[in-house]
Amino acid sequence: MLPPPYYNDDKNSFAYSTVHKRWPTIIQGAIDDVQETIASNKEQLQDSGSIILDQLKQVLSDMEHDAKVRQFTPNEISINSHLSHFNKSLEKFNRNKLVTWQTGPWLYLECYLYQLINNFFIDKKQDKFWQSYDVFQKLKTKTFKQSEFGVFELCKRYETLSHQLNQVTADSETLYLLFAEFIDISLWGNATDLSLLAGNVTLEDIKSLQGAEVRQKNEEKIIVNDLKQAWEKSGLSSKGAERRIDIVLDNSGFELFADLILCLFLLDSQLASEIHLHCKEIPWFVSDTMPKDFRDLLDQLKDGQFFPKIHKQDSSAIQLIHDQIAKYNKENKIIIDHSPFWTLDYNYWSISQFDSLFEELTKSNLIIFKGDLNYRKLTGDLQWPKTTPFSEAIQDLKDSGLTILSLRTCKADVVVGLPEGLEERLVKEYKDEGNGNGQFWSSSGKWAVISFNK
Repeated sequence: MLPPPYYNDDKNSFAYSTVHKRWPTIIQGAIDDVQETIASNKEQLQDSGSIILDQLKQVLSDMEHDAKVRQFTPNEISINSHLSHFNKSLEKFNRNKLVTWQTGPWLYLECYLYQLINNFFIDKKQDKFWQSYDVFQKLKTKTFKQSEFGVFELCKRYETLSHQLNQVTADSETLYLLFAEFIDISLWGNATDLSLLAGNVTLEDIKSLQGAEVRQKNEEKIIVNDLKQAWEKSGLSSKGAERRIDIVLDNSGFELFADLILCLFLLDSQLASEIHLHCKEIPWFVSDTMPKDFRDLLDQLKDGQFFPKIHKQDSSAIQLIHDQIAKYNKENKIIIDHSPFWTLDYNYWSISQFDSLFEELTKSNLIIFKGDLNYRKLTGDLQWPKTTPFSEAIQDLKDSGLTILSLRTCKADVVVGLPEGLEERLVKEYKDEGNGNGQFWSSSGKWAVISFNK
């Protein structure tokens, strides 16, 4: 028998603060964004924008007053047929307990919320301006702009390394150490220690004792680490073969940039021959990557004015990285994919039912799932004991034929694969740091897991 999901009325779950604090803040941010957009295009957008504002305000009110969660209407489903899946799930949940905003299943309602918001904009009665509008775009752009020094540092360091990769045939050990480093950057983003790639570091430096100390420090907070297993069992340890890698993306902005640096390394080192990046089709969980976000990021890297604090003479490294990403994209070595499956409420155990997507993924040597939400969907976001093996928690995916690597900083309750006794130690450590409830270590973002299944 499967454990239950996490519910929004559980005060020992991060779901509780999500519904009471985080979601209202996100919806208010969307209201502010629409108001600002209307103010700058008042004559054209006043009437149509006011309808969206009223709808967003109604969701905020429903959430605050714990209203019953409604089914999507036939009209809404005619605009977006995928919403019928949400209605079927809601019927199932309502059999056990009436689903309200403050008591319903966390993961289901979070997915429902973003589909609901999206429907306000894509309504056929709406002005065409709003139908392609991303209410989170300004926030995405602002956040990436604030990452300028992280972008610059990573560009400079990759530029130095790429020259060596082109000049020297790196041995398997060095390639693994570099692979682990770029996985680390993709996992932690701005929080990672880049000192292993510092200055004019050589490939020999990376294998040195000092390099080992940096790696050990970077890995201290990774409480499950199957990376070596993934390297060996996915065939990455043999260089130069025709090999496809897929990455199911998480956040846009700096995290997407870090993922693209990982792509450059995999292609430049001939560990991969093509990489497919899987995006969301609608604005999702505020910052998730859509196909347009990839295009926007390339434009921003190319635009010499986007990062105003970077001196013109220093921008050549950023330009080089832009050119290399654009080149691989043009050559179909970095391919942007998308599917409605990623924005349904389903966990990923049902992926084999989506024939075209599943068939594509079976062609991959390694599928990297990025981020917290993908991990929650891999494990069903259920209340698994934290010592449950990852292979058990992913259920039907275990023997699906898909080679799965999940990179995730822990920002929600579900965590699996821990050795006996570790959970108790982490609860105590987090509480001793002055946090009232030690159980919230798993949603603090301070720890991470790298979980593998083949």
